[in-house]
Amino acid sequence: MAVSELNEDTQDQISDLLENLQQIEKIKNKDIRILLDKIARKYGGKVVN
Repeated sequence: MAVSELNEDTQDQISDLLENLQQIEKIKNKDIRILLDKIARKYGGKVVN
């Protein structure tokens, strides 16, 4: 399954979680990239700048 095949609900949940963590200052942009890269690599992708 490619990252683009993640269902829309899952993508929305990931986005909401990262936004909430960023708003309460528990996560920085660099950490977000690392987390997204971990998710993407499970599906054969990678995060690029």
